[in-house]
Amino acid sequence: MLADLSPLEVTALAVALVGLIPVITQYRDETKLFAAGYVLLVVGMVATNLEALFLGSVLNFVEHAVGIGLAGVTFFAAAYVRRKNVIKGGDAS
Repeated sequence: MLADLSPLEVTALAVALVGLIPVITQYRDETKLFAAGYVLLVVGMVATNLEALFLGSVLNFVEHAVGIGLAGVTFFAAAYVRRKNVIKGGDAS
């Protein structure tokens, strides 16, 4: 059962989970969309590892729809809001 796991995907999950530490500890209100996007990527990585163990089709959908698709939309929205704030002059950082 655990032999079905890909070493590359397990390593990517470990890196994503370690990367979650600064995302959580450095969280600010103005970075909430970027943090949400990263969490969605982590959800996708968890799903990609679990799909090798059970519910392959369902978790494959979660990986692609949530982990890639929704994360991409969230990052797009975060970049749009950030750009709008910088152009407007509402955020100097």
